[in-house]
Amino acid sequence: MAMHCPQCLTEYRDGFTECADCRVPLAPGPPPPAPEETAEEHAAELITVFETSDPFAANLAKATLEDNGIEYAMGGDDSEERGLSGLSPVGAMPSRFQVEAHLAESARELLDPLIHPQAITEEEADS
Repeated sequence: MAMHCPQCLTEYRDGFTECADCRVPLAPGPPPPAPEETAEEHAAELITVFETSDPFAANLAKATLEDNGIEYAMGGDDSEERGLSGLSPVGAMPSRFQVEAHLAESARELLDPLIHPQAITEEEADS
């Protein structure tokens, strides 16, 4: 008769009485089937909050989001393809920053200086 560990659900053949990893007595029969999880159950709605082809702006966006504890997904950028120059063989790689929908407004506020850059006045440049 098959046996299984009630903690880690490892199946054992006849003759074993204790789980080698968990050190608990085995239960009779095969382990129960693991609940099936679908990607839809765990999928979060992602909203694009910033897109740029400027590697410097992409790094600023990364730092800003990370410093404020906002998790993000970044698409389009391939640092291996970019290499040290920040350019791919066909030009700058666009980076797209996406966050969960409930964080989109906060992320946009934080990234506003990158989304809507302001020109520096002559007075600011002189100081």
